Amino acid sequence: MGNPARLKFCGAARGVTGSCYHLETDEGAIIIDCGVFQGGDNPDALNRAPFAFDPKEVVAVILTHGHLDHVSRLPLLGKQGFSGQILGHSASLEVARLIMDDTAKLGLFSGQKPMYSALDVDQTMARVQPMDYGQRVTVGPFTVELFDAGHILGSSSARIEWKEGSKERAILFSGDIGTHGAPILRDPFHDWHAEEHQVDFVVTESTYGDRNHPQRDVARQAFRDAVLHAVSDGGKVLIPAFAIGRTQEVLYDLNMLVESGQLASIPVIVDGPLGLDATALYQKYHDCYDCEAKALLKAGDKPLEFMDLYSSRKAGASDSIGGIEGAAIIIAGSGMCNGGRIIKHLAEYLPDPRTDVIFVGYQAGQTLGRELQEGRTEVMVEGKLVPVRAKITTISGFSAHADRDALAKWYSQVPLRKGGAVFVTHGEEKSSRGYAAHLKDRFSARAIVPKRGDTAALIPRAT
Repeated sequence: MGNPARLKFCGAARGVTGSCYHLETDEGAIIIDCGVFQGGDNPDALNRAPFAFDPKEVVAVILTHGHLDHVSRLPLLGKQGFSGQILGHSASLEVARLIMDDTAKLGLFSGQKPMYSALDVDQTMARVQPMDYGQRVTVGPFTVELFDAGHILGSSSARIEWKEGSKERAILFSGDIGTHGAPILRDPFHDWHAEEHQVDFVVTESTYGDRNHPQRDVARQAFRDAVLHAVSDGGKVLIPAFAIGRTQEVLYDLNMLVESGQLASIPVIVDGPLGLDATALYQKYHDCYDCEAKALLKAGDKPLEFMDLYSSRKAGASDSIGGIEGAAIIIAGSGMCNGGRIIKHLAEYLPDPRTDVIFVGYQAGQTLGRELQEGRTEVMVEGKLVPVRAKITTISGFSAHADRDALAKWYSQVPLRKGGAVFVTHGEEKSSRGYAAHLKDRFSARAIVPKRGDTAALIPRAT
């Protein structure tokens, strides 16, 4: 009968970055995602280390979505001998291109040795094969099907099946699961068909597996209220935002304020090419929109465009923003203020008490964003000590990751065969263990929290 399939956890196990899973049968191997490590001890060494498998033997890569921690080591895979296909939703592949191009440039701008070149990215993109949701594609011994994960544009959960003797086996990779009620995109897919979509194993993310978010509609209203209050005194409103996903959600809610007449004649600037390019992709893929966003389009309202919205692509245009008199809203990366164009705006405007900084995303420890959240009266920006007289506001509930209850709802509707198991990954160890315990208590699940480097034989438990 041969050996059972093996699943190796090469990243995002008891951590949230470096997503990479190696799935192997006696007939071939694929990997799911291939992202960079961030944070922790010496991530650069991890990113540049040889892979924990032979890339030459991998027949395909399946991408769940285009975020940095899921795609940005793909060119390194090719440099180490991978020559197979790269499958993903069309939008994910385009987002991945933006991210990899940006990664190739960052090393040049920072003075560090780049992990790879623009030519390596071109060679990587020459191997992509776009897929639609619900489409079944066979590669090597595996058949792959993608389902909408509702996380960012084109994000997917991936069901992968193969034959083991006369039996069909299947595993479902959640990818990153989005939140319910988020603007623009559809909610995560739940319409599983018991016979057609049965699986023996699940690999699930657990970023927020041990806690719940505030209600999304409450968070969105709090954001709108904060913006209106912030512009009332004529100062600048700085919104540090991730370029892909968060920037577009911010624009969507600002559009609601403009169209309702509550926000008028206030310039809104998206500062940075990555955020602008990502927004263009969101405008291209209307088929990924939810009913509310599609209704706006049908009514003639483009939800990511409005009066007094401006773009700042080139560095010179970004520098000229400082000359704007009166109130203005500036959306710029990075989302944690640890780099990017938001830095110079903070240096200029933090000393002004009319300035408002509105955080709509998580601020990791030891970042400038976290220092501002903690109420520092002085911070180091670009090597200079800057006084903080600006008002700092944090809006919770904007996360693009499902919380514990939403993750559990998603899991509860997956048609998992008896004797199956769930591997809890893509979360800090506390979060993953908390969610695994929740799955055991609520569903009597066989929940396993692997660590990076573990290999699991995919053998269903006898029932």
